[in-house]
Amino acid sequence: GYFLPSLYLRRRQKALLKQSRDGFPDFMDLMVICAEAGLSPRAAIDRISREIAHTYPYLGANIYLMSLELRAGGALSTAVGNLARRIDLEEVIALGSLMQQTEQLGTSMSDALRVYSDEMRDKRLARAEERAYALPVKLTLPLGLYVFPVMLVVVGLPVFIRVKHALL
Repeated sequence: GYFLPSLYLRRRQKALLKQSRDGFPDFMDLMVICAEAGLSPRAAIDRISREIAHTYPYLGANIYLMSLELRAGGALSTAVGNLARRIDLEEVIALGSLMQQTEQLGTSMSDALRVYSDEMRDKRLARAEERAYALPVKLTLPLGLYVFPVMLVVVGLPVFIRVKHALL
């Protein structure tokens, strides 16, 4: 009973981090769509927080908290920094610096978000490929322990029966 709460909390933290990491590229895609449609970043974040909460509830709740901070009059870079601190993703920290730079330099927010969204999509694909490449190594032990002995029995049993009948 002493270790179960900490074990549960660690698993829950990993699941929420995975949910945030998986949902962040979708958040970026929605930000690009809203920026191209002409919405301001504050209005886009408010709209996206409601939309993304259906598929990624944890990420949606944190983005909604960010939209509440923006409604209260906080700066966009501060709200994104607080989101990064809550979620603890390096992608969010990079988004905060990207938004701060686009505001300071006066560049197009939609172009910057589009490039960053493509980068997030590439990172997601790279993580999926990395897991796919690790799969054969992870399957070696179960195949060796469970499948190979069964195949030996299936292939060797008829030979064993023939040898046994030949000797008798």
